[in-house]
Amino acid sequence: MTRMLSLGARIGAVLVALLLVGGCERAADRLKQEIAATQNPWPKSSALHDPADRMLRRLIVDERYLTRIKQAGSKDKAAVAGAQLALDGIGRLPRPMLERRAQLLAAMLRGMPVEKCALIARATTASDIAQVGRTLFNELEKRPSQDIDFWFEMSYQASLAELEQRPATPATEQQIAEATEALLASMADESTRARAMAVLPRMDTAPAADVCWASLMLLDAASSTVPEPHRGTLAWLMAQQ
Repeated sequence: MTRMLSLGARIGAVLVALLLVGGCERAADRLKQEIAATQNPWPKSSALHDPADRMLRRLIVDERYLTRIKQAGSKDKAAVAGAQLALDGIGRLPRPMLERRAQLLAAMLRGMPVEKCALIARATTASDIAQVGRTLFNELEKRPSQDIDFWFEMSYQASLAELEQRPATPATEQQIAEATEALLASMADESTRARAMAVLPRMDTAPAADVCWASLMLLDAASSTVPEPHRGTLAWLMAQQ
């Protein structure tokens, strides 16, 4: 299951522009924020514009972030580096945020054609996500404002968690085993369990309809259909992949 979080692949152009920033610290920060504003990939008429602007302005003044991006060496590589930073930080987020992420992802996937749903479900790297990002953000743009705000706040927190190397709280083998049992128990019947066990090991090659179905089943389990604490364990597991 994909760690579908990256905003960085769509806003990477701002990162290269940072190399031009200099002067006193306060003036530099102000200039960085103005650059961030001009590089927002969404027009002001878009529901994504303001949340993206707020996130960019917070990230762009963090020297750790700039160091990571400058090391990329080119605009394209900087875009991937920004995306990868957020992806790498997802597993460091608290369980409730990961559960909310799963809920929102499920809602967005349900709004897509099956083929696009499967493409996003199969994406696992920043480069993969850069290729399907437009589809994902088109769906995000249709969501209520609280969902959009959550997505960008989560993106910011994941990036910050990775920069700070916040300790994650990994699930134990026993917790994983118990969550798996809870997942199986949540399935309606034996045919559903059989389908899941046939599709999940071959998500890369299974038909798109099966991949989309399995992805939604997992996201629902990590956000609603499986009881706590197993729900949080499943949400954490999905964030590790």
